[in-house]
Amino acid sequence: MLEVLLSLLLAVSSLPSINVSATRTASPVQKSKAAEAQAAPAPAADSYDKYLTALTDLGRFSGAVLVARNGKVEFRKAYGFADVEKHAPFTVETQIEIASISKMFTARAVLKLRDAGKLKLDASVCEYLKDCPDAWKPITIDELVHHTSGIPDYEDALELGSPRYLAIMTAPDSSSRILANAKTKPLDFNPGSKFKYSNTGYVVLGFVVEQVSGEPFGKFIVDEILKPAGMTHSGVFGYGDAPTNLAHGYTRGDMDWGEMLRGVRLESEHLTAVPPLLLTPPHGDAGMFSTVDDLYAWAVAMDGGAEVSPALATEIFSPGRDGYGFGWTIGEDYGAKRYQHIGLLPGYDSALIKFPAEKITIVVVSNLDRIRLGTVTAVLSAIALGKPWDMPVTGRVQTLTPAQQDALYGNYALEGGSVVIIARDADSVSAQVKDKFLAGLVPIGATRFYMPMSEGTVTFLLDSDGHATAINLHYRGEDHKGSLVAP
Repeated sequence: MLEVLLSLLLAVSSLPSINVSATRTASPVQKSKAAEAQAAPAPAADSYDKYLTALTDLGRFSGAVLVARNGKVEFRKAYGFADVEKHAPFTVETQIEIASISKMFTARAVLKLRDAGKLKLDASVCEYLKDCPDAWKPITIDELVHHTSGIPDYEDALELGSPRYLAIMTAPDSSSRILANAKTKPLDFNPGSKFKYSNTGYVVLGFVVEQVSGEPFGKFIVDEILKPAGMTHSGVFGYGDAPTNLAHGYTRGDMDWGEMLRGVRLESEHLTAVPPLLLTPPHGDAGMFSTVDDLYAWAVAMDGGAEVSPALATEIFSPGRDGYGFGWTIGEDYGAKRYQHIGLLPGYDSALIKFPAEKITIVVVSNLDRIRLGTVTAVLSAIALGKPWDMPVTGRVQTLTPAQQDALYGNYALEGGSVVIIARDADSVSAQVKDKFLAGLVPIGATRFYMPMSEGTVTFLLDSDGHATAINLHYRGEDHKGSLVAP
């Protein structure tokens, strides 16, 4: 949930892009500790494990990852704890709340009812919903699916993880309360005119599925979608048996940069257990649990077969406004077409990613909601696609003197034409490319800084007088070098 607010990948993609040749002559900057990219990557499985082990050791990951290529699993491993207090390990069979990945199953349910002749995508939602407000009469089922309905997102007001949010989501009637409240709110815009991600729209779709199918939402999802796909360890909260192997969800307070860069152990003193969310059905936006294996089974089903025909898969992956299809976001990463959805709930993160041309599937499930999911999936994708990548940045935060900071300030022209402005930011240093980004930098050496926005580093080359003459921005496994053009 709140996927549209996950801005890490967008922030990274907004940084200046430079064509870097395949062979380079190492500069003094490159020879510094900032050169963390894997020049000669190990086999993919070893690289996934190396990266995820480092994250776990730093206290930044707990969960499981599966990567498959050409229909074969090339990596499948779990890390951390399903129950931190008991030191019960997270395994590949551990279940988690998959949050908004649930939306792809709700969208599939809508299409199944459409194909059975029980529902029309271009029909008003009010044809299938009791006590429908007049303002919703122009809204079609298709607009609900594609987040163009104009119905406000309930999370905008509740703030994910806030006490008010938890009070509603741990109550036994959350979906009904969300629907009732939504009916009293004005629309954000005319239906069909804009895209705005709305969890509320998928709660509404959950009620529509119940009304049209004549069955509880959970029963329809389990019997008509999960079982045919072989997803035997997945289900809908509030329907049937409760999950027997569900990981405890954890969060943590904000760590200072020193703690984050040094790392902390996955121990109870650093983590807070999140109270279980009841997610009373029909929570079509987030009410499901699953495992890495079951989510991979779903990804395979989406390749076109008995459960999802090739023609239906094409429809599902056809992008609407802002690239949103039927429960999947269609875009690209590292120049490759990508289908994905991520899930965020207090205590849980998850991602299901497909690179169709490369026949690569990546599944990430985590019971720690502060893992910087966008960075994790970007690195795993880079490894899978054979692109440059970085190990997590580590170090100890340094305190620089005013003279040390003054020696770095100036404008630096990068090879691609952008100009990076290094300037004072409160008591530290910032990097800015106008109309692109402004990033605070954390000193981990006299000339080396951590750049949290991109999970990268900035390193300066000094002349004999101790003044910076060159710069290297290193992120996504690549160097972006520049020279001082104006002090």
